[in-house]
Amino acid sequence: MEYSSAKKISKTVVLGLENLILLVLLLMKLVEITFFHFQQIKQRVMQIFGPKESYQQARGFTMVKSAPQYVPVNFRTISLIGLVVILTNIFTFSLVKTGSNTISMPITGEIIEDVPSLYLIDKASQHVADALSFETKVRDVAEELGVPPEWLMAVMYSESKFDASVMNHRGSGAVGLIQWMPETAEELGVTIAELKGLAHVDQLEYVYKYLDSVRKRYRGFESLTDLYLAILYPKALEGDYCYTLYANPSRKYKLNIGLDENSDGRVTVSDIDKRMQRIFPTAYMTDNKNS
Repeated sequence: MEYSSAKKISKTVVLGLENLILLVLLLMKLVEITFFHFQQIKQRVMQIFGPKESYQQARGFTMVKSAPQYVPVNFRTISLIGLVVILTNIFTFSLVKTGSNTISMPITGEIIEDVPSLYLIDKASQHVADALSFETKVRDVAEELGVPPEWLMAVMYSESKFDASVMNHRGSGAVGLIQWMPETAEELGVTIAELKGLAHVDQLEYVYKYLDSVRKRYRGFESLTDLYLAILYPKALEGDYCYTLYANPSRKYKLNIGLDENSDGRVTVSDIDKRMQRIFPTAYMTDNKNS
């Protein structure tokens, strides 16, 4: 699972390439000015420091006079033109379209897309030491599952706020990024204690394994609500909007009473859908391009 498409070039890499190309451009312009106007430079030096006879008879200087295609130009004019060209290139090369997700590089005629920050990555950064690796892994896992990375970020935030070691505060025994239950962890061949000790990127491997197993057992994920149901109550993927996950006065309902959007004593698929739309409108509206 690799995140290597052209759209995923990091902003750091793009800016590094900009600086490198700009440096090469400046050097080329300096070489160009020096090379094509070397004869004027020598002439000016001889005019200042040498007698007229030495200037006219100096070896190599007469080549300028005999070159019909070369029109002598005042060196100050040349320098000014060269400076204007350099400054123009610097300005053009540095031109960034404000508010856009693209950085234009007129020097090569290419446009490299600047990938926007991943949805909720600022929240994840509060718990993740290496946010870049985490983001890359999230995108990889999402691509393998055939869902937008925004959906995956939303369900992880909903379950754990991206705290990989957090345990359910209501005492269910669930732990980790998507709050694995002990029996679920056992099915994955790991223990709750082992999951709790894993780094974020390593836990994402188990996020993929779990969601992939749900997908194969039931069906693919067509919405953010589907993905959340896969974590919360996979069997609900077989039901409609009226399907009931938990009902009062069961213990599981009391553990998940916060999901009862209309407070009618039942947690239904409709409740979950409304909750996802209310809390994560950006992710909810993100289309699944793989469907």
